[in-house]
Amino acid sequence: MKKRAEIIIHGRVQKAGFRDLIDEIAFDLDLNGRVMNLDDGTVKVICEGEDSNIKVLLDKVNIVQYPIKVKNVDVVFKEPTDEYDTFDIIREEDLTVATYERMDAAARYMREMNSNLGSKIDVVGDKVAGLGTKIDVVGDKIDVVGDKVAGLGTKIDVVGDKVEIVGNKVDKSRIEISSEVRLNRDDLRSHLDERISVLEHELAQIKAKMMS
Repeated sequence: MKKRAEIIIHGRVQKAGFRDLIDEIAFDLDLNGRVMNLDDGTVKVICEGEDSNIKVLLDKVNIVQYPIKVKNVDVVFKEPTDEYDTFDIIREEDLTVATYERMDAAARYMREMNSNLGSKIDVVGDKVAGLGTKIDVVGDKIDVVGDKVAGLGTKIDVVGDKVEIVGNKVDKSRIEISSEVRLNRDDLRSHLDERISVLEHELAQIKAKMMS
C-alpha cells in the first residue's frame, strides 16, 4: 500500500553528505519526493511509495557513521498526493554552501570506498592464507603417500627376498629328489643285473643236466 511520509531527522546531519545518501537510498527503493536542509540544523524528507519501502528508508537513515550522527527521527504518515515524479535534493541557493556540501558527500564516498577496499583486501588475505593452509595439507598428504609408497617398496623387497628363498629351497629339493631318484634307479639296475645273472646261471645248469 502506498503512503506518504514526512520525516524530520535530528543530529549531526548537515554538511556531511547526508542528503546525497538519502537520495541514493530513495532511488534504490523507488521512492519519490525530496530532501532538504532546514535552518534549525535538521534534515527534512518527504517521500511517497510503498509502505514497506518507506520503513526500509527509515531504518537505513537512522545511522551513526562518521561524519553522520543521527540522534532522533520524527515521522508523520499521510495519504500520498502523487505530486512527485522523482526524488530530488533541494540544495542551497548559496553556491559556496552547496559546493562544500557536495565536497562532503564526495569525501564520504571516498571513505566508504576505502573501507570496502580494505575489507576486500582482508578477505583476499584470508583466502590466500586459507589457500596456503590447503597447500600445506596437500603437501602433508603427498608426504604420507610417499611414505606409504616407500613402505610398499620395502614390503615388495621383503616379498622378493622370500620368493628368492622359496626358489632356493625348491631348487635344493629338486636336486635332492633328482639325486635320490638316480640312486634308486642305480640300485634297481644293479639288483636286476644280479637277478638276471643268477637266472642265467641256473638256466645254464638246467640245460647241462638235460644234455648229459
